[in-house]
Amino acid sequence: MQKNDIGRYLFFALVALCWIGAAEAHGVQRLVNGQWWSGEGFVKREMYSVQGVLRTAWDGPVDATIDLQGKFAVPAYGDAHNHLFADNTRVAEQIVASLRAGVFYVANPNNTVRLTVTARTLVNTSESVDVIYANGGLTASGGHPIQIYDRLAPQLGLTPKEMEDEAYFVVDDAAALDRKWPKILEGKPDFIKAYLETSEEYEKRAKDPAYYGKRGLDPALLPTIVAKAHASGLRVAVHIRTRNDFRVAVESGADWIAHLPLERLTADDAALARERGTVVVTTVLSHRSLDGISDVSTIHKENLALLRDARVKLAVGVDGGHSAVDEVDAIAKLGVLSNSRLVELLVRDTPQVIFPKRKLGCLDDGCEASFLTLEGDPRHDLAMLRKISLRMKKGHMLAIPAEAPKKAGIADAIAPKLQAGDVDGAFADYARLKKEHPSDYDFSEPQLNALGYAALQHGAVDAAIRVFELNTQIYPGSFNVWDSLGEAWKTKGDKTKAIEFYRKAVELNPHYEAGKKILAELESEGER
Repeated sequence: MQKNDIGRYLFFALVALCWIGAAEAHGVQRLVNGQWWSGEGFVKREMYSVQGVLRTAWDGPVDATIDLQGKFAVPAYGDAHNHLFADNTRVAEQIVASLRAGVFYVANPNNTVRLTVTARTLVNTSESVDVIYANGGLTASGGHPIQIYDRLAPQLGLTPKEMEDEAYFVVDDAAALDRKWPKILEGKPDFIKAYLETSEEYEKRAKDPAYYGKRGLDPALLPTIVAKAHASGLRVAVHIRTRNDFRVAVESGADWIAHLPLERLTADDAALARERGTVVVTTVLSHRSLDGISDVSTIHKENLALLRDARVKLAVGVDGGHSAVDEVDAIAKLGVLSNSRLVELLVRDTPQVIFPKRKLGCLDDGCEASFLTLEGDPRHDLAMLRKISLRMKKGHMLAIPAEAPKKAGIADAIAPKLQAGDVDGAFADYARLKKEHPSDYDFSEPQLNALGYAALQHGAVDAAIRVFELNTQIYPGSFNVWDSLGEAWKTKGDKTKAIEFYRKAVELNPHYEAGKKILAELESEGER
């Protein structure tokens, strides 16, 4: 576990400000020799950026002429589901990484209110990323994502109890919703996030401790939440898992659905979503537990085909440690959407979903002067989406240094099998790749640690324990891997095992005060 490091945050904030502060801002720029995306193709033409707005003609003075050198200009990218820009220790470096990837617009559908205060001061400027926040999501007692914040609380310097009404709001009935609503609005959310989780089993899961973190709102309450949010001028995004969740969300009037479901939809489901104007966010790369689903790719492929044929509006979203372009690549592998359609999703539809009242996702007269130039036509080769040569945001030329080449993460390579519950298969892949491709993947300690915590967050405690155990075998001298293993056993409820491994962590790092505190609490509980 690692708590907020304010010094580290300030360092990255200063670095980011130095990098992005090098942006050149001009009142009027003449943009020549560009090929401009029109929604149907690319058109060679001259454009102007006038006080941050694109113009096809201008007869006034020009401050600078920028030669686009025949490159392909596209609107900047959007990501409609990403939990970045909320951790005050990392937001500045995340801004730089996002701008480097061409992602200018992001929707964060769950964040901790108090921990986002500093982040909000750094985003939504002409030289940063534009972000909307849902703040804490609405769920039931013991519902998803409470189990995630129970684990995250100590790392954020808070207690699990302090997470309530910050990272989530418990609303079990209409009366609770009325009581909590003023507090929800007090945080000034940009939209509302509600959680459904296997709603067809709501009654069964509501009082069963085995489903802690694996249940959500009473589905009968969702229409009231949507009506209350709409009356306050707020849109509603709904977390779903099953086909029933999808149907309930659409029928309740939700504005967008935060995930593709993990069950097959019907043509009627897709038709209803089209009729109601519901947006569906992809999250093919989501870190959600698959609970034994062996072929999620086929489910995603079939659902996307249904939604495509029904002309349901889609948006790109990641929900994990990836970029929006990674998500586009993952969707492309399903073979359902053409390259042209994927480009439209990334550069037009997703930004417009996030900021529907702004002239984004277009490069016509009157649109915001926020665009990227690419080395080639992405409709012919999606790899061009990563080959960005110029970034302009509201008329500001952003100077972002290129990122050093990175190896592929071994966690990404073995995560699909782990999510499906095939721990042995995941470990076999790890061993094989380490033997056959030792230089091609990042096998560092944080890879398995992050994978273990992803499993822990979604209730796969036994899988998390095995991942952490493997990490202790590979990095036995790291106090952090033993700490993680101790936390997993603590989550499982085995205090004896937890004490053993927290003690090991403290032995390896005598200055690990947080570990000492947890160890003392566990030992004290064991004596009672």
